[in-house]
Amino acid sequence: MTEANPPSLAALRQKIDEIDGKIHALLCARADVVTHVAAAKAATAGGAPAPAFRPAREADVLRALARRHTGPFRLQSLVRIWREIMSGMTQIQQDIVVAAYRPEKGDASGWDVARDHFGLGMSYLPMRRARDVVSAVRDGRAGIGVLPAPGEEDGEEPWWPSLAANSPQLPRIVLKLPVLRSASATSPRGHVALTLPGPEPEASDAYYLAIEAAPGASRERVAEALKAAGVIIGPLLNAPAAAGLYLAEAESGWSVNVADPAIRHITPIGGYPAPIGID
Repeated sequence: MTEANPPSLAALRQKIDEIDGKIHALLCARADVVTHVAAAKAATAGGAPAPAFRPAREADVLRALARRHTGPFRLQSLVRIWREIMSGMTQIQQDIVVAAYRPEKGDASGWDVARDHFGLGMSYLPMRRARDVVSAVRDGRAGIGVLPAPGEEDGEEPWWPSLAANSPQLPRIVLKLPVLRSASATSPRGHVALTLPGPEPEASDAYYLAIEAAPGASRERVAEALKAAGVIIGPLLNAPAAAGLYLAEAESGWSVNVADPAIRHITPIGGYPAPIGID
């Protein structure tokens, strides 16, 4: 194609139609492969059923997509398309309901964040309280829950203490939303996604830790102990209804054995892949 002899509009549209046909054929081929994925996952896990939603795997796919992307097509649009593809492919393996925080009044952005990330391939269940999202995932009414991130509850009682126990029956945080982050843009209200633990642990870049303090240890003393151990990367959160219980974020590689008398016990309540920068 040269400026001296530009292609006609009809020729360009024909070329686009040909490309669309190839994209559609590849999507159909991808779906055919996905029909065999559930059996392969079960074989890898020794026959145990494996969850279809794997946030760490999806994060790897999106990061690779971002690294190799070039041209005028916006990365935000590309990621949105790929998230819709992955959502639809996930539903081939397993019918998943997403419980999303949607209060009667106030900030209902969690509902929009859930639908934006998980797309049209999922079914959605609105929940009026963040704790109801946790309950819906715990009792199996939903496979995924989306609710405000710890520290961003906006007037509600913190929900994260309900996860502060070592139990396979309790949901765990697996994702922080949105996955695309711009350092130059105003940060929206953060949200997290929960699921019940699968047979294989999810690889994460950062973790949420519930910290049980020793009797008499202050919040400041606990924070000092965590910083000395190199695990804390954000503000230490507390829950008014759970005295002596705190929440910290830690980078990958933290050790549960923090040798300090100010800390009685540490319980990981989940983690998340690092967001993808778009600046």
